[in-house]
Amino acid sequence: MTFEWSIFAAIGVLIIIGVLLTPKVSARVRFWQMETAKVQKGGYVPPAPHLIHALIMRSFCVLFGFLEVGPIKIIGKDRLPKKGAMIIAPFHTDAGDAPIVSHLLGTRPIFYLIRTTEVQGWRGYICAATGAIAVDEETQEGRSKAFKAAINALAGGGPDVCMVIFPQGELVPDQVVRRHEFKSGTMAIAKIAARKRKEPIWIVPVGMHYKTDPSMATLFQKSIEKLGFSKFRNLFGHKNYGAVAVVGKPFRVLPHAADLEEVARGLTLLDDAEQATDMYVQRLLILQREAKKRAEKRLKMKNVKSAKAEKLEEKE
Repeated sequence: MTFEWSIFAAIGVLIIIGVLLTPKVSARVRFWQMETAKVQKGGYVPPAPHLIHALIMRSFCVLFGFLEVGPIKIIGKDRLPKKGAMIIAPFHTDAGDAPIVSHLLGTRPIFYLIRTTEVQGWRGYICAATGAIAVDEETQEGRSKAFKAAINALAGGGPDVCMVIFPQGELVPDQVVRRHEFKSGTMAIAKIAARKRKEPIWIVPVGMHYKTDPSMATLFQKSIEKLGFSKFRNLFGHKNYGAVAVVGKPFRVLPHAADLEEVARGLTLLDDAEQATDMYVQRLLILQREAKKRAEKRLKMKNVKSAKAEKLEEKE
């Protein structure tokens, strides 16, 4: 067979395969169109994400993290529970929180809560495929449906199901922890889901701090500024030059009454959702301070080196 005929034969085989696969591809497209429409209405649990969907989300977060956040450093990653259902409950400061959580969890499939306003248009397809449970914050019915959906996702998930919930429910750009901004819904979801699963659920607090000092800019960020893109990366009212996240010691939420000794040792949360939120916020406050300390450490070291260099120049 000549080279030309080999090419024609290969093209023919590809056409046949394409014809055979077209009905299946069309069926999958229609399936995800319907799933997207359901997610966009809010209060719906999409199919559990597959690894390929998690890889897509991870790739997007790596790119977005590079552009919006900068270098990301995770402290205490080994504190994540090795097994069991868990809720990752980070402090919510910036849209860049998503890449930071992705950096922490890698390609692990997850469910996560997000506002219905964030799943419209083309974003809805990505969100539906990657485990988004949309919340309609404008109505009590919308919030109630999302609350029940989150419980169902945790209760009906696999042995190591993972969900990401930001307990504040909204951004806190000044990076200050204020108890009244934290809702108790996360703790209530964990408690009800633990009872349905008849096993403990972990809640993992994560403190986050963004570097906003321009002197911490990376070579890429400096290059973009020099090229004249002064408003680049200023999508959310400020610019980030890296971030530090500190993973805290997880709490257990038990399906039965909490053991007071374990509560006193900070291992288990109290049954009351408000009191449990108090305990969570106290630990998160410590993590926030540690994240800020770690983020500012490099800046202090840089300032010290600059001061030493100036002294040497003066002596010379």
